[in-house]
Formats: sequence, structure tokens, C-alpha cells
Amino acid sequence: MKVTVLLPFRNAASTLHAAVTSIAEQTFSEWELLLVDNASTDESATITKNWVEKDDRIRLIEEPSVGIANALNTGMLRAKGSYIARMDADDISHPERLSKQVAYLDAHPEIGVLGTRTTFKTSVEQSLGMEAFVHWQNAIISPHEHFVKRFVDAPIAHPTVLFRRELVDHFGGYDTGPLPEDHELWLRWMHHGVRIAKLPDELLTWHDHPQRLSRTHSNYAIDAFFTTKVKWLAKWLGRTLNGRPVIIAGTSSMCRERAHLLGTEGIAVHGFTDVKPRVVPGYEFIPHNELPGPGKAFIVSFISQRGTGDRIAEFLSTRGLVEGEDFILAA
Repeated sequence: MKVTVLLPFRNAASTLHAAVTSIAEQTFSEWELLLVDNASTDESATITKNWVEKDDRIRLIEEPSVGIANALNTGMLRAKGSYIARMDADDISHPERLSKQVAYLDAHPEIGVLGTRTTFKTSVEQSLGMEAFVHWQNAIISPHEHFVKRFVDAPIAHPTVLFRRELVDHFGGYDTGPLPEDHELWLRWMHHGVRIAKLPDELLTWHDHPQRLSRTHSNYAIDAFFTTKVKWLAKWLGRTLNGRPVIIAGTSSMCRERAHLLGTEGIAVHGFTDVKPRVVPGYEFIPHNELPGPGKAFIVSFISQRGTGDRIAEFLSTRGLVEGEDFILAA
């Protein structure tokens, strides 16, 4: 078996049939689809049983422990494919998705995880933030871009990925703790050298709606994301700094709180920088136009205003600093 598609669901009767249909209609045919019922109480199970009877490549698995990470880990234990594809019950895979992803991974053994761009659709009236996030995510294509942007947010859409099953054996599956399970997985795998890329094609329609987990579950709250990020940021800085001092870009109370969390993970903060002079008790303040040159320090930006990260990266680059080597965006 070439590909195992993992589709966990819980009370998804209104969208599940369309999602499964989009897999059944793939131009690539060497797949199995594992529908993991995560304690549904609606008509989802009936819909899946009809599909199981119709197509012998589709199997139904029950996982009573509620949580997408539990469901995915259970599915991976039963997977037969050498590649694992993700799919959500409220999204639509475009017909050539699997064929293009399989062809790419077959031709690029150096890539461990491959996503695609997404087509964004929403039923949420106030969705400019999510739309901006999808636009940002779709602009990240190469392994280097995924690597240097990984601490900003999850750089790849979870339901688009196809990855090598062996990675689970080497670096572990989904963490079932109170955290964003996909972002944690990418941070952990990239920490161990796994390369992530994205096809420039829009091969999945990502449906945003008020009940989507990323909008409703505490695992995807800002604090949960940052707590997850800071752990892996500290691990990476620990082997990257080579004695260089850490300077935090941003002096707001939020930036100071995040700098403190970085310190609790073992990374000492030397000072702060900002566009205007600020007093940060106990720390040196370095004006932004007096920052040390390449190789002299490491700058971590915790400034979170939309669009500010790109401006910070552009400014630091004009001073000869290299993203991923001399500075990183982490907000």
C-alpha cells in the first residue's frame, strides 16, 4: 500500500460525506482511507459504514479517547501505507492532490513532509485574521522558508500534508497534551532535521467555520501555541548561539513576559531592542540602529502585530543579518 489517508472525525455528519468523496475521487488510486471515529454521537458512524460497504479501501476505526491527537495516533498504528496523508472531515481534497504529492516525494527523498497551498473558504463573518494567516502560509514554499518561519506559526496546513511513515518511528507521533498537536509535531521533527516543503498548487479547500477546532479549542489558544514554541525555540537556540548574547526585539509587556518564559527554558536574555528608547529594568537597551553585526549576537523578535515581522526581517537583513542565523521571528 502506497498511501494511508487518516481522517479523524467527531460529530461531522454535515460535512463527512463530501470529504470522503473527495478522497474516493482522487486520480491516484493506491490508497487506503482510515476513518477514525473519535466518540461521535451523531449520524457520522452511519455515513462511514456506508462508505466501508461501498469501497474496500476504506476502513472504520473507533477511538473513544476524545482528541484529534489520540485519533491520529490510533490511525497511524493501523496504517499500512509507506506515506501518511492527512485529511479533515470538513475539508475537500482536489482530485490530483495525492498524485502530485506522491510523485514529488518519490522524486525528492530529502523531503520528509510535503504540504500544498490551500483554497480558503469561510462561513465566518469576521475572518480577516484567518484569511491573512492562509495567505501567509501559502507564501511559504521551500524547506528553508518553512524552517525559518516555524516559530511564527504553523507554516504548513495540517490537512494538506503527506509524510513518510518512517518519521513516526524515528521521532514520535502526535503529542496528546494540551497543545496544538500539528505545530508541535513540525517543530519537533524539524528540530531533528526533517525537511518540510509545500507544492505551489492549491490542492485542498480549507473550510473555516465557527465550530472549527482551531477557533474553539483551548489547545489552539495563543498561550498554548507560545508555550509549545518557546520549548523548541530554546532547544534550538541552545545549540545555535555558540556563546552569542540574546537580544529580544520588542519591549511591550507581552514581549517581556515571553522573554521571561524563554529564560525559564534556560536561555539567558542579554538585552532588548526597539525603534524607540525604552527602559527595561535589569536589562541593557540597544537602539535598533546600533544592533551588533552578523555573528555577534542573536535577535529574537516577539513583536506580534500583523505585518510587523516582515518589516523587522527586512530591516535586519539590510544590516547584513541573516534570518535563521542571526535572528528569528517568534511571534
